[in-house]
Amino acid sequence: MFGWLKRRRRAQILSEPFPAEWGGLLDRDVALWRLLSDAERLRLQDDLRIFMAERNWEPCGGLELTDPMRAVIAGQACILTLGRSVDAFDHVRTILVYPDRFFAPEVEEDEFGVVTESCDDREGEAWERGQVVLSWGDLRQDGRRLDGRNLVLHEFSHQLDLLDFIAAARGVTKEEAEMHRRWRKVLLGAYEALCELDDAGKKDPVLDSYGAEDESECFAVSTEAFFERPVRLRNFHPDLYRVLSEYYNQDPAVRMESTNQGANEPEQERTRDKKNSKKTSHRKGRKGSQG
Repeated sequence: MFGWLKRRRRAQILSEPFPAEWGGLLDRDVALWRLLSDAERLRLQDDLRIFMAERNWEPCGGLELTDPMRAVIAGQACILTLGRSVDAFDHVRTILVYPDRFFAPEVEEDEFGVVTESCDDREGEAWERGQVVLSWGDLRQDGRRLDGRNLVLHEFSHQLDLLDFIAAARGVTKEEAEMHRRWRKVLLGAYEALCELDDAGKKDPVLDSYGAEDESECFAVSTEAFFERPVRLRNFHPDLYRVLSEYYNQDPAVRMESTNQGANEPEQERTRDKKNSKKTSHRKGRKGSQG
């Protein structure tokens, strides 16, 4: 019964024409939109409207959150599920949007068990209970360019975390189980390599060093690179690119090359301040804090 109601509700949402204003807005504010084929754009137009309607949106800090602004956020989030289904976000219930960076409490425990409480500014957060918090100023800036840093992709990829997906998988076939083992091995290998570079004060040629915070952050920065710097990621990390391509069921390197954008990928990504984006997770960060 609930499935029937859901389909009926979605049919009503999609019965209205896609607002022309939103198309122009996506073309201006979402660089990834410009890489999509006509068929992908049509699919994204449907998915983002469903996504918008099925979430609770809460403006914070005096922000006036309009439908076009929601469309910019939803359009980027739903690029993650173009190869799957927007239903992958069913557990995401609430999206809070601040006008700019916001302050959040930070609790850290050192190697001696000493707990320190502080408050720092963030660009975004993703919570396991289905909440995502975003800074409008940062996400709008990130969305307009392809440089390997995208706040919406980063935070919503936490809600699709690959390791969480593997851990939750039930009733998989032998082939699927083997694929999941390979996915896990490749991602954890990328994480360890990123940690080693970070400890040595060096940078990966593609991945943001923020990924050395913990495994989930490694997945998030890998996702950003996968969609925004796919050709470079495929060249430097072919195994990781293959895993992400299988998981997201997309090939953004081919998409980018078909639009002659591959040669324009920047060699260096904009790096993320290690305290400006956060996922509250059950896995511990590499330095003992909650990652």
